[in-house]
Amino acid sequence: MKKYFILALLSAFSIIASAQNNDAFSLLRENSKAAGLSPSQLDNSIIADSYFNKFAGTTMIYLQQSHLGLPIYNQIKVLAFKNGALVSNAGNFLNIDKLVNQANANPSTKPEDAIHKVLAAKKSYSKELVYKKAVNSKATKFDVGKLQVSLENITAELMWVPATDGSLKLAWQVYFVPANASDYWLVRVDANDNKILGESNLTVYCSFDAQHESHDVICVPAADKIISPLSVTGSNLVQTANYLVVPYPAESPIHVGGTPAIRTNPWTMAPGNATTLGWHNNGTTDFVSTRGNNVYAQEDRDNNNNTFGLTANSTTGPDPLNFNFTPDFTVTPIQTTPIENQQFNITNLFYWNNIVHDLTYLYGFDEVAGNFQQDNMTRGGLGNDYVIADAQDAGGTNNANFATPVDGSRPRMQMYLWSGNPQKDGDVDNGIIIHEYAHGISNRLTGGPSNSSCLQNGEQMGEGWSDYYSLMYTQDWTAATLTTGFTTPRGIGTYVSNQQPTGTGIRSQRYSTNFAVNNRVYATTISTSSHNRGEIWCATLWDMTWNIINQVGSINPNIFNPSAAGGNSIALKLVTEGMKLQPCSPGFITGRNAILQADQILYGGLYSCAIKEAFRRRGMGGQASQGSSSSVTDQVPDFSEGTALTLTQNGVTQIQEGLNLTYTNTITSACN
Repeated sequence: MKKYFILALLSAFSIIASAQNNDAFSLLRENSKAAGLSPSQLDNSIIADSYFNKFAGTTMIYLQQSHLGLPIYNQIKVLAFKNGALVSNAGNFLNIDKLVNQANANPSTKPEDAIHKVLAAKKSYSKELVYKKAVNSKATKFDVGKLQVSLENITAELMWVPATDGSLKLAWQVYFVPANASDYWLVRVDANDNKILGESNLTVYCSFDAQHESHDVICVPAADKIISPLSVTGSNLVQTANYLVVPYPAESPIHVGGTPAIRTNPWTMAPGNATTLGWHNNGTTDFVSTRGNNVYAQEDRDNNNNTFGLTANSTTGPDPLNFNFTPDFTVTPIQTTPIENQQFNITNLFYWNNIVHDLTYLYGFDEVAGNFQQDNMTRGGLGNDYVIADAQDAGGTNNANFATPVDGSRPRMQMYLWSGNPQKDGDVDNGIIIHEYAHGISNRLTGGPSNSSCLQNGEQMGEGWSDYYSLMYTQDWTAATLTTGFTTPRGIGTYVSNQQPTGTGIRSQRYSTNFAVNNRVYATTISTSSHNRGEIWCATLWDMTWNIINQVGSINPNIFNPSAAGGNSIALKLVTEGMKLQPCSPGFITGRNAILQADQILYGGLYSCAIKEAFRRRGMGGQASQGSSSSVTDQVPDFSEGTALTLTQNGVTQIQEGLNLTYTNTITSACN
């Protein structure tokens, strides 16, 4: 009976997906001219993602270019429709007529040839034979399992790849996660001569304190365990839960409001669909530990991603739950007795992952947009992707990372200990937790939830978005005034850096609208460091937020109520919506344009001048150019206001020779 039930569900899902695609293609056909799509381009496209974005009232379509039935790597047009009309169009398709190096899509090599090539290149030799299994009906993607050398199933998919010489080549893209490393490889192998064309390591290594690159974009599966008696089969048995934490919105234990305090049923701050299951139920089971529908928080002191470590467990249950572990920040954070530091820190990590989930859900990062939940409760998107949050991970120090696979695969957050005596723990630096989680937000929203590799280009702004969400979610909006953005600069990671709250933390400058404090601008050449580059983007978004606050003249003291008046909530909506609208591989200018388009869709352009002024001030005025978003050395900054000159003759059309004619020169600006 259970088999038939599962098959029925799968069949129903296929019917729904097919209907959605039919509706999407109807919209595309009706608006093909407005979208700049020729009949041939439309015929040679694949709908990678399509969903109704109820937050903006738009239908989002992520259209991937194809050729001869095969996708072209990362060539995606992002389209939004409202009331049947096209309201946003980002991204371009390649003109492939002169790019393709062969007339058909028939490879000369086998997928197993490409897999062996990659394994040899990565010095991962398998003793198992390669038995391939077709993943799709067209037999263009194959799965060969883990072969005892990979943490995930190794796959090879046939696709077209833009090559460095300007051509478009047929290739096998091999997906491989070595069992003995943190790498997450996408290696493209020529399907004709079996030579490696290029590769992407989606694991980006970094050390905050040394200003190196470092965010793991990996998906490592963890083995589920039956943890009895820490789970109870049932539904919503947990009605009350108490947590001793560094409470929202405090940034850390050393910031104002950061003294550990009890918070009861914090999910009630976000009523509605964001918290249908509360924090301890995953749709089928209630947990009396730091596990639920949105996150599974546990320690990883053995640095073993194949298993889960110890959770923090309620001292009572199943109702009420109590996670009241008293910390002592003067002793080692990993101590479990007599000081329950580890339990406190895991509880704090669980609490803040849920806070970020709930808040961002309210601003549009919901199930269909690819958020992180085990059970999506039939609301669309793919479930089974709660955040695996590794506290006190032994895999490194002075660092943190967040792994973002595609929708339906579990992401992983890894938090580390930081230098100090005693050591600091990133699990109680709430700004760092938010920063890491926001990498998942930006990767899932950009290019659609089925593609998490759209932020691998040179000019991408991932670090900037992460800092921005960190600032927004740890700002005490109840105490903020219209001038706070100028008078109260903000650092990032001051706690883990052993600095005072007024320090710069892990950034070169504090964020402030005061140019004497933060003068980061877009320039002809910008840093290759993603963190330094991100500082420019975050500084601009922070300026924009305070511009809108001052235009509106009010601040929403409770951002858990996104419908309330206040420029801070408006800005957060625009930034989140802008990520949905921007193209795959965005740069600073296309990112700016997406925010402006979000303003048009949500507010009819009411805040366009506040947005434009923030970007102009930081070098991204109307005449600025990002050049190629793959390069950080071909930018053209612009600090002008986008003025226009009009010359008039005061109505005079002719005049006698020798007499004077008076001209009037009028300089205008759309915003001034």
